[in-house]
Amino acid sequence: MPAKWKFKEVEDLVKKINQSPVIAIAGITSLPSKQMQEVRKKLKGEVEIKVVKNNLAKLAFEKSKKPGLKDLEKSIEGPVAIIFSKDNPFKLAQLFISSRVKAPAKTGQKAPFDIIVPAGDTPFKPGPIIGDLQQVGIKAKIQGPIIVVTQDSPVIKKGEKFSQKLASVLSQLEIHPMEIGINIQAALENAIVYTADVLSISKEKVLEDIILAHQNAINLAVEARIFNKESTPIMVERAARVAKELAIEAKVYTPEEIVQKFNK
Repeated sequence: MPAKWKFKEVEDLVKKINQSPVIAIAGITSLPSKQMQEVRKKLKGEVEIKVVKNNLAKLAFEKSKKPGLKDLEKSIEGPVAIIFSKDNPFKLAQLFISSRVKAPAKTGQKAPFDIIVPAGDTPFKPGPIIGDLQQVGIKAKIQGPIIVVTQDSPVIKKGEKFSQKLASVLSQLEIHPMEIGINIQAALENAIVYTADVLSISKEKVLEDIILAHQNAINLAVEARIFNKESTPIMVERAARVAKELAIEAKVYTPEEIVQKFNK
């Protein structure tokens, strides 16, 4: 017979599911407990994060009968957390993106950007560590009681994989190039499920697309000779410029040009 705590947890989940306007499934694979606590701290008061076993989450979904949960359930894969929020799914996704925390690089991970170790003092005293620094391309030497990096040293380019040695050295230098956090896999609002590819679109990207579409619409109107308040000034200006160029080529002087010639 299932443990009593499991029944209680399912009941609590069903209650939260029924009361929450927005429910999201978030992947927490490879998210250490320390970083999880940092994310919880950042988002305290904004959302409720509930880490649950997948079978209990699915059972709670079945008991709730809330519209759309069957489609949301498809996103329960691997270690997950259920997110309860009042924010709309897009704002919620951006909230989690902004809450990502820094983490050390691991062997085999790809560098998210070019990494350059800056010149300056290190926390290391003279010892074998200087050899490790030099092996990964960091120009270093012993200077007094510490080891110093003598000049800015590029150690890896964007997209290249971290070696075990480089990952270890950067960690010791407290250079944490990776970002980790909770990844929204899908969110449910008003019986509609929004998947990660849709939620990843930022409002900045939407604004850029709107501006580009507006510019393309104006260009199309101008080329198709469709007159409106946006295209008409451009067409008039273009026509005036073409007419002036034609007049110059045909040696047809306009009143303005005649006045200019007599004033010289």
